[in-house]
Amino acid sequence: MVTYTHFGKQPDVLKHLVLCEVLQIEKPQIYVETNSACAIYTMTHTPEQEYGIYHFLNEANKDATLKNSLYYQLESECMANGNYLGSPALAMKVLNNDVKGCLFFDLEKGALDNIELFARTQAVTPPIRTLNCDSIDGVLKLLSSLPKSTFLHIDPYEIDKTNNNGHTYLDVLIGATKLGMKCLLWYGFMTINDKQVLNKYMSEKFNKVGIKDYTCAELIMNAIKKDTVVCNPGILGSGILATNLSQKSNSIIKDYSKKLVGIYKDALYQEFDGSLYHDTISKKQNIRIKRHL
Repeated sequence: MVTYTHFGKQPDVLKHLVLCEVLQIEKPQIYVETNSACAIYTMTHTPEQEYGIYHFLNEANKDATLKNSLYYQLESECMANGNYLGSPALAMKVLNNDVKGCLFFDLEKGALDNIELFARTQAVTPPIRTLNCDSIDGVLKLLSSLPKSTFLHIDPYEIDKTNNNGHTYLDVLIGATKLGMKCLLWYGFMTINDKQVLNKYMSEKFNKVGIKDYTCAELIMNAIKKDTVVCNPGILGSGILATNLSQKSNSIIKDYSKKLVGIYKDALYQEFDGSLYHDTISKKQNIRIKRHL
């Protein structure tokens, strides 16, 4: 039984909007996803989905770039039938047969079954392989056998939590980055304190291993507080961290995240301020904190 309920929420919009555009630009030979979840979901019009994908589809009509995005086009068609495409489906549709293979990891067998069923229903789909295991160790073991042209989509929420062998998802990104592979990592947080901890963790790890060239874009709900959670639209803040991507992809990440700020400027999540602001890993976090005390 699949228990995932995160689909179609606002953080998915950032993650999947960027993923579709970047995959089309980078055209990898191998696609690897660490936390795949399902390929397709049935929408239920929850408040979180209304604030997420429904708000995006309604407001993106006002912005030509967003309306012409692959994400908008793919989800508009699927949502007309009451369904939402998860990242495995989006990746398969964007890459088609232009990729040699897709590897999907997940701990829930039901999610992997969903991916396999979706792939069988498509007229054109790349060769896929599903792996029902811990993806931190699974990917780390595979890295040395993968070509440099591999693209890793790392999507765990918690990037600093160690597994049984003491490794984290940031370790996966670092290992793949040092091998020259293209990486897109998504992470989330619920308070400003959480954000600070994650930003410090990422900065220190990158400094330790000598990774200086990366792109980071965070979207944060203005309702976020320093150390308390006043509402839960899914996640109050999330970020995209990218390495080894082309300049065009890096620009897309920055530009599209800022465009989402624009279409959410008057948004509400229930009775809460649903507007967003854009941030990144920086030394200016204390300035941000003052507005949320």
